[in-house]
Amino acid sequence: MISMFIMAMLTVLISSSVRTAVQNKKKLEAHMASQIGLYDSLRIIKQDVERAFNYQDVFFEIEELAFQQLQASKNKNTNNNGANPVQQNFNNGTPPRQRPLKLTHFLGEEDSMHFTALNHFRTQYNAPESDQLEVGFFVDSCQKRDGKGRTKCLWRRSNTQIDDKVDEDGSRSIVAENVNTFKLEYKGNQERDEWVKQWRSDNKGRPVHRNKFPHFVRVEIEIDDKDDKKVKKAQAKVVMQVAFPNNDPYLPQQQNQNQQRQNQGGF
Repeated sequence: MISMFIMAMLTVLISSSVRTAVQNKKKLEAHMASQIGLYDSLRIIKQDVERAFNYQDVFFEIEELAFQQLQASKNKNTNNNGANPVQQNFNNGTPPRQRPLKLTHFLGEEDSMHFTALNHFRTQYNAPESDQLEVGFFVDSCQKRDGKGRTKCLWRRSNTQIDDKVDEDGSRSIVAENVNTFKLEYKGNQERDEWVKQWRSDNKGRPVHRNKFPHFVRVEIEIDDKDDKKVKKAQAKVVMQVAFPNNDPYLPQQQNQNQQRQNQGGF
């Protein structure tokens, strides 16, 4: 009887240990799956952010600088009897063209961002497509992959047709499921710059951000298994750098210098 009692107790203890080990294994697997999904999401975001690109019409900027210089020269020589040959050629030529429509922008908010990036690869040879595309990341409701209910998902929107509405149209795909937190912050390249929760390069943005892309994007994301609250959350906070934002600080600086020369009456 004593032996049977001891065997029964050992059986209970072993079965309990096995059951606990199986439960811990399932929790660990679920956490690892969430962590892998989190890292895959960050990898996708990182590839797009690194290739964000602000297209600049350099030829128009050069033409505009030349026009401003000619205007300054004309104003300086207003009292002279005749115009110089450069002014005559300018007066007889075609007037300067209108500023082209700005199609590349970075529209970053605390919970979403939309921008243009050099991350489009043509699948057909000589296809009439640009290397750029519109990219967006945001959180929205979605159907679970197993079809059992709905959850919050991180979406990636892409559009190969670039227009002046960078945050609209295109197709979208799910990057991550069960997203509990998705926060974004942005920073310039100056040492005094601080992290901000909004960065818009269009007319709705701050004057210091207009027509400029951020140099750094900080992404905070947390994935929560809502079906099992005991599973540990997968979370990460990563700083991503825009490799070549192409903000082109030279031309605006030249324009400012040219404006100072005009104010001083120089050419």
